[in-house]
Amino acid sequence: MQTGLIQSKWCDFINGQLVSFEGVQPIQMAHSYGSALPLVLSDKFGADVIRFPAGLGVDMHTHPGAHILMVTKGKGVLVYCGRPYSMFEGMTYLVPPYAPHAIKAETELVLISIGNDHQPAGSEKRLTVVGR
Repeated sequence: MQTGLIQSKWCDFINGQLVSFEGVQPIQMAHSYGSALPLVLSDKFGADVIRFPAGLGVDMHTHPGAHILMVTKGKGVLVYCGRPYSMFEGMTYLVPPYAPHAIKAETELVLISIGNDHQPAGSEKRLTVVGR
């Protein structure tokens, strides 16, 4: 069990502005067109920077744990339980456990994903694609 402080960096501070990491991240996400930079992972709780290229995303899927998505760059659409929601910088979304949802980037879309029952980005256990 992790009991110490874990810290990581998710952006740079340039000319008085927070600038989130962008471009392809080091880990290809399983079942997704996204790539990820792991930030923390400890006892099933974790966070990643996730990047989707314009026009791509992740199909309808579920996760065992809840997660919070914070948009740090770009625009896209989150389809949650069949309804589309605009994604843009500054927005935060809470997706409950096992709720069907999908993401499609309209521009390069960068998110911070924080969740419980969290699996590593490249793990086949990270998400279950539904509706295929």
